[in-house]
Amino acid sequence: MPEMVGDWRRLWGISAYRLLIAAVIAVLLHLPASETIIDLGGHARLLRVLTLVAATVSLGYLLALLLRRPVQPRYHAWIQVSTDTLLVLLLLRFGGGVSGPFSILPFLLLVSTASLLRGKSAFVFVWILLALLVSESLLGGMASEHPPLGQLFIYVLALVAVAVLADSLVLSLERGNRLALQRDAEVVNLNALNREIVQHMDVGVFVLDRQNRVVLSNPIARTLSGYRLWTSAPAALDMVQPRLATALRQPAPGDGEMIITLGGRDPTLQDSAQTLLVRKIALPQSPYCLLLLRDASALRAREREAQLAALGRLAANIAHEIRNPLSVIRHAGNLLGESVENPGSRHLFEILERETVRINAIIESVLEMARPSPAHSESIGLSDWLPTLVTQLQADPLLAPMTIVIREISPQLQIYADPAQLRQVFWNLLHNSAQYGVAEDATMRVEIETVRADKETVMVTLRDFGSGVKPEVMERIFEPFFTTNSRGTGLGLSMVRELLRINGGRIDCGNHPQGGVLFRIFLPCWCLEAVE
Repeated sequence: MPEMVGDWRRLWGISAYRLLIAAVIAVLLHLPASETIIDLGGHARLLRVLTLVAATVSLGYLLALLLRRPVQPRYHAWIQVSTDTLLVLLLLRFGGGVSGPFSILPFLLLVSTASLLRGKSAFVFVWILLALLVSESLLGGMASEHPPLGQLFIYVLALVAVAVLADSLVLSLERGNRLALQRDAEVVNLNALNREIVQHMDVGVFVLDRQNRVVLSNPIARTLSGYRLWTSAPAALDMVQPRLATALRQPAPGDGEMIITLGGRDPTLQDSAQTLLVRKIALPQSPYCLLLLRDASALRAREREAQLAALGRLAANIAHEIRNPLSVIRHAGNLLGESVENPGSRHLFEILERETVRINAIIESVLEMARPSPAHSESIGLSDWLPTLVTQLQADPLLAPMTIVIREISPQLQIYADPAQLRQVFWNLLHNSAQYGVAEDATMRVEIETVRADKETVMVTLRDFGSGVKPEVMERIFEPFFTTNSRGTGLGLSMVRELLRINGGRIDCGNHPQGGVLFRIFLPCWCLEAVE
């Protein structure tokens, strides 16, 4: 397709030059002083008519060429070369031959022939033209006086040389054009590949120009920036993310990375500020620079998860080794306590019993987290299941004083999860609220609301009315063994997160703007695809 487009452009160009040359010759021949400019011999009237015909034919042919009739450019090439040859021979015949004013036209004809036909076809036509010129010069009336053989020989040699040079030049230009087209195609493909790579990178990428405008970005960078009005036009970085633009104006640290704190991603939650790790990369000899954006909190979370996974494996091994000796100690304490009648000593054995039970509960929790049971998921209608569960859980003495308000739940709202594991999730969350979410007036209140988050997810929110959580605590709230209660194990919320992960869900936490802590649970909706 590109070659055909190039052929048509070449045809249009040569046709336009032909029309220009014919028009100039026609004008010169029709000037009042034309005989003083061009020696017309005895064929002035015939040459004037011939040039007018040539100009008219050239104009008509150019119009036909613009309409692409016929449709194959190769046919046009032969038509043009044949027409040009006929016109040039007529002009030479009646215009003084190779010694006349039109002797330059065969050279132009050879150049156009080399450009249109190229290769062997062009040389065949060149030799035909030379034979016609020689025969006309030697045998017939191109001029009243035949040119000397030496002049004719040099003229023919010059034509052959021009033909060879023109063909070589045309071939060189075509090779250069093909190479340029190939390079352009490679550049286009490489740019497309680079764009695809950038779009699928797991690091946010901004490409900035000298005016500090974002000219290229990938989905992760657009998400991290929080800007919502993206278009194909470049956007000023001050509009996309003002804090990022301000930070870039400051001198970069030694390692070139900056930590920038942005606003929270969810305006309904407090203490949810997003932290970005930003690296600016200058591109030498280029008007652009790169910004690489990474979510610092996500990086820290991954590092923490790796550390906690290793710690969990170690704790599971230790717990397994401790459980058996602890059982022996507890049994021995019970036997020893039965033989002691002193009330003071019996109280000590009660403390021993209570603490060994507590240690055993911690060990069981650690082992359960290290080797969680697989989820046996099924469809759960929350409108019936959740109120029933809350009633059962409030049989627990710690949860009995708690006021639990369940907002209206649509009967069509169903989730896909393991009921036993989900029961443990709500038990842990309500126990956490009972311990840390007590209001200033000593009342315990939790509000539960269930909505459809999107087409495939249900969101269940639990809000208490306590004093909230400090940011430094919020950052570690789901870590195993992290607790602010000296009597706590620090495993409840960590187990909640693990149980939800097993069931294809997740949980996040934040301080509610009106006070208290807000837990948001995301669970998959019930659908046939989830079962299959």
